[in-house]
Amino acid sequence: MKIEYRKGNLFEGTETVIIHGCNAQGKFASGFAGAVRERHPFAYDAYMETARSSKLILGSIIWASEGNLSIANAITQEHYGRDGKQYVSYDAIRLAMETINLAAQDGIPFSVNRNGFDRIAMPLIGASLGGGDWNVISEIIEKACTHVKPIVYHIEPLPTRN
Repeated sequence: MKIEYRKGNLFEGTETVIIHGCNAQGKFASGFAGAVRERHPFAYDAYMETARSSKLILGSIIWASEGNLSIANAITQEHYGRDGKQYVSYDAIRLAMETINLAAQDGIPFSVNRNGFDRIAMPLIGASLGGGDWNVISEIIEKACTHVKPIVYHIEPLPTRN
């Protein structure tokens, strides 16, 4: 499905499911993950519980739900940094988005979205601190999302799309 772009704060949106990218190192403090940690500590708690008890695997999703919101902590990069290198894995984004597409149809157990959902909010996943090319990432998202409408929130101007 084609991505719908909205300028504004993702946390003020009406979607009941949010996906964002995380690293596989048990660190959840910078970029959008840091904002999620501050606003929705239950998502951070689920990530850290998984990090302590098992290996964080690229492409996997750690679900966290509270009230009317489900957050998909997607493991989209092995490492992290602020040096401009590419840390995001395009294959991990593809796997995570395919999982989202299935969850949209089948639902998220023990959540308000247990019967499925038709929209998912996200930042420019993998294109900021992850260092990925938004042209590549957006194609992956649109190809994987056949049963759910991806809605990308942005504050700054969007990267130019080819």
